[in-house]
Amino acid sequence: MLTSVGLFVRHLKGKGRLIVAMFLLGLAGGAVSLAPPLIGKAFIDAVAERSDYGIVPKIAAALVALALLDLGLGAVTRLVHARLSADVLVAIRERLFAHCLQASLESLEKFRHGDLLHRFGADVPKIQALLVDGVLGFFQNVLFLLVAAVILLNLSTPLALWSFAGLALALLITIAFRQPIETGTRGLREVMADLSHFLSERLSALRAVRLHAAQQEEQQRFAQLNAGMIRKMLRFQVLDAVASGTPGLALTASLAWIYLLGGRLLESGTIGLGTFVAFILYQGRLYGPARGLLGMVRGFQEAQVSLSRIAELLEGENSLPDASVATLGVSEKVGLVVDGVSFAYLDNPPVLRQLNLQLAPGAKVGLFGTSGAGKSTLVQILFGLRRPQQGRVLITGLDSDSKATPFARHLGYAGAEPFLLHATVEENLRYGNPAATQEQLIEAARLAEAEDFILGLPDGYATAIGGRGLALSDGQRQRIGLARLALRSPNILVLDEAFSALDPETEMRVRHNFWRAFHDRIILSITHRLSGLEDYERLYLLRDGQVRHVGSKELRIALGTLTAADDSPMVGPAISANSAAVPTPRRSA
Repeated sequence: MLTSVGLFVRHLKGKGRLIVAMFLLGLAGGAVSLAPPLIGKAFIDAVAERSDYGIVPKIAAALVALALLDLGLGAVTRLVHARLSADVLVAIRERLFAHCLQASLESLEKFRHGDLLHRFGADVPKIQALLVDGVLGFFQNVLFLLVAAVILLNLSTPLALWSFAGLALALLITIAFRQPIETGTRGLREVMADLSHFLSERLSALRAVRLHAAQQEEQQRFAQLNAGMIRKMLRFQVLDAVASGTPGLALTASLAWIYLLGGRLLESGTIGLGTFVAFILYQGRLYGPARGLLGMVRGFQEAQVSLSRIAELLEGENSLPDASVATLGVSEKVGLVVDGVSFAYLDNPPVLRQLNLQLAPGAKVGLFGTSGAGKSTLVQILFGLRRPQQGRVLITGLDSDSKATPFARHLGYAGAEPFLLHATVEENLRYGNPAATQEQLIEAARLAEAEDFILGLPDGYATAIGGRGLALSDGQRQRIGLARLALRSPNILVLDEAFSALDPETEMRVRHNFWRAFHDRIILSITHRLSGLEDYERLYLLRDGQVRHVGSKELRIALGTLTAADDSPMVGPAISANSAAVPTPRRSA
């Protein structure tokens, strides 16, 4: 538990004033709560034993003053508590979100999307409550418990010892329920994560569900998940009732015994009535922080599940930066080198084997390959989403200022399914480049042949396009993605099946627009389509984990669109990108 909590204690740093304020306010509130029993004792001693009725107005005024003070302290305490809790909650969520943005795909792919959302929504608040309420509450309750214990010992040592025995028994019972509570909490969290994932996945694919006529099937699955959730919730509620009620039963039994023993002490004249009443009242003050501590133990048991789930997600958070990516010496234009890169997925044969590829500044190349050849894996390595087991990716020609920015900032991406927000066209175009001018935005739309259809929308660039852009056609969404790429104007443009939904004429116009506008940049087009091969300076085929330069006819044969028997001999030899050694440039400092 302490090791897990240690991962998050840093979120309390810089919040010393709020923590001290919460602690002092808690002490003040506790002091106010300890005063009424003393006032009650004074009333009994003065009225019942001395018949001094003149003190009654003073006692009434003191009670009203305490009530007003308690009201003021409570309001301030809630305000400070809300601020401290919000700061800690936001800090943990921001840390978790930043990790998800930067972590390698391998470390995140084992988590389902809905499960990630559930950890943000359910587990993080549990950790925040543990840090704020648990840590502060523990010290406050222990302090109040000690004060109440000292007062009880002074009032009656025998009764106090029996009170402590009841408290110890309640604590042992609470600890005994640790394993069942943690197991039940984890099971409930998992079934809630299943529900969260189901809704996240299905609600983002409503079009596909209807296209497959699977509405009834999905409704049945949703009902089954809900039924499972209800069963686990009811079982946990029974367990929770027993785990919470049994310690309370021990405390009540202890109090009953104190009444029996106190009656005998009163009968024998060992203690007075005022002392016994004060003891009973302080017994309640003792059990208040005692129940608070027992509740914290229960809270720790449930929070342990959240701590382990978030720690699992943050695994590898402090790993060193990827050393497989580097920048090289300065030249006039930017180039790209893939130097001996190998990669294999867990328990699978290598996808890439000592792959070498060198693209000169301004190169316009096409990379082809069958499904599963490794094209997507290569793209993910280029952008740092996966780390190669061997080799490195290098970018040449960056000035000293550019080297200070992340490697992936020099690359831009457009794919078959662009990431679109539930926002306006303009907001989607500016994603990743919010500072672009309106003129640049319009020019980017023109390059992607998107301006005409955008202006035809109800509100033009201000039209909301729905979640994932579902209000647009597939081709329109791709052109939004291409326009976004053009607006970013990176040094290296990666087009990953970015034309797959465009008709041949539109694809040709967009390709020519990009070739003209980015004549000095590298454009790497990854595609299955064989149209427009004449527009590429070089064609590469990715096969068996390696890439080689091919001609258009050899490419068609390799992809099965032209048989060797029907093909005439190739003109000129094929140049293999792997046959010639790729020079290993010296890393810059």
